[in-house]
Amino acid sequence: KFLETYPELAEMPAIAATWAFRMPPAMGIPILVNLLPDDVEWRIVDQNIEQIDYNDDADLIAISFFTPQAGFAYEIGDAFRKLGKTVVMGGMHPSMAPDDTQQHCDALCIGEGDLIWPKIIEDFRNGTLQKRYKSDMPPEPEQIASPKPGIFEVEDKYDWHASLISVTRGCPFGCDWCNIPIYQGDKIRLRPIDTVTEEIRRLSGKEFYITDDMIMLNRPRIQKYMIELCERIRDFNVNMFLSCSPAMNTDPVYLDAIAAAGAKSMYTVFASDPFSTRFFARHPGVWQRTIDLVKQLEDRGIRFFGSFGVGFDTCDEDQFDLILEFCEKAHVKTAEFFIATPFPNTPFWRQIESENRFIESNWKKFNCANVVFKPKHTTESKLRDGFVMLWREFFKSVDTEESLSTFHQKAENILKSREYSQKVKDAVARGLKQSRQSV
Repeated sequence: KFLETYPELAEMPAIAATWAFRMPPAMGIPILVNLLPDDVEWRIVDQNIEQIDYNDDADLIAISFFTPQAGFAYEIGDAFRKLGKTVVMGGMHPSMAPDDTQQHCDALCIGEGDLIWPKIIEDFRNGTLQKRYKSDMPPEPEQIASPKPGIFEVEDKYDWHASLISVTRGCPFGCDWCNIPIYQGDKIRLRPIDTVTEEIRRLSGKEFYITDDMIMLNRPRIQKYMIELCERIRDFNVNMFLSCSPAMNTDPVYLDAIAAAGAKSMYTVFASDPFSTRFFARHPGVWQRTIDLVKQLEDRGIRFFGSFGVGFDTCDEDQFDLILEFCEKAHVKTAEFFIATPFPNTPFWRQIESENRFIESNWKKFNCANVVFKPKHTTESKLRDGFVMLWREFFKSVDTEESLSTFHQKAENILKSREYSQKVKDAVARGLKQSRQSV
């Protein structure tokens, strides 16, 4: 919904292209499908890009979602229940805001679904469905289910078909805006390496995104595991997309290993973690280390993809200029920007709530593109204006093809898309026309 919120940015082809792709939902759904009994028929509908058929003859409606989709998910759940359907909700947002979610469903799955989902199906069949399901313990590494492969490979539905691979669950770090330690626990669980290797082997010649930041952090057990995994998959001919904070492991041996295994992009999130806090404070050692990080990755053929958050309490008024200065000095080619957004029941959320700083309660606004609370070091309007300025200034001089070279997206895709309004399409068309005329 970014371009719908900021249609003025749609006139810049480089920015429009950044949002001009449709990719499948998160991996929770493929995992649930793989856990279904063989005699259960299933169908997936992605509300992000297609209409919901409320005349669906399904016996059970399962809705999985994150906070930015919560407002839409609630409406869908309410509509199906009015028609007499049984609705189950689960995923990140329902697990973090169970009381709020419970009002819109018949049953609620809290936490990881690997051990809970089969029980929900069994109880529904027996007519004994409970209101809430929560496992006493998170699944052990060998109990973590694999996602069912291939269920999103519909050519006319999605532009980017990178599969999702999970290596770990849980995180011991209590970063204030992150919900992983609450949702998955604070212990790192590494999945069996044979299982992960086989999941990647089935993707030979394809792209995949590892959903876990933990694998890039400097921990001996993780590094040993990942170097072995990289050695196992280096001949699989895959393109691997990774993510982490800028505090990632920069050991040359480790970076060489992931590069040889097919790493092509490193999505690097600057938020309110301790390292990012020092980055925004211009700590000399951290600042230079991060500049060096960009070069270390790019020299190995791994695109540094910077995702810069603004509006955190740890950011001062110079945050916008600081980000642009860093991108220029480090020669950052690919970047995006987001507005700090507290998600339910995280430490960040509880702080903003206790200080009575929320100015928005509509879940549809909690998508990292809207100002939903009073920032500490600037005003709401300056934060919004600075956010828009970052997008404009960074993409004013960027080489679009080089910036998006690791992806498959063009601004023209929006013109034939079903999910964008005519207002956005007209803005994109004007931008493309002006771009062609200036060549």
